[in-house]
Amino acid sequence: MTTTRTRADRRRLAVAAVIGHLVVIAGAALLREPTLWFAVGLMGPGLCLCVGAATVLRKAVGRPGSAAKDLDERELLLRNRAHYAAFQGICVLMLVDLLYGLYAAGQPDSGSLLSAMTAALFVFGTSLPALWLAWRLPDDDPEDFEGVAPA
Repeated sequence: MTTTRTRADRRRLAVAAVIGHLVVIAGAALLREPTLWFAVGLMGPGLCLCVGAATVLRKAVGRPGSAAKDLDERELLLRNRAHYAAFQGICVLMLVDLLYGLYAAGQPDSGSLLSAMTAALFVFGTSLPALWLAWRLPDDDPEDFEGVAPA
């Protein structure tokens, strides 16, 4: 297993997670009768990619993703910035969901269309703090890991 201690590794994982989320969102947008099985075929691998990459990212960002009692002031500041940026991102995603809901209102099965899109955007929103931290955190100091066996 490769380590994810460098910014480049974390950014590759973040890009993979975003691609997975976009595939799931595309599948949710196509979730109607003529393209139902194609949408489900998109959403399965996309969900595996985005959830898998986001899970590895949460481990890769380390302590700033932890509970407040375990963090120092700098790590708390990073975590709070990540959550604030993610909140803004979720607001944008919910605006996209509202616009999609206005479009879906005129379609048959509007409830299932909107619920699929809301779920896809919600899952994307839950991984935004880890994505932000993965993109913004600098490389770890190699001296912190001297004498530690690689995972």
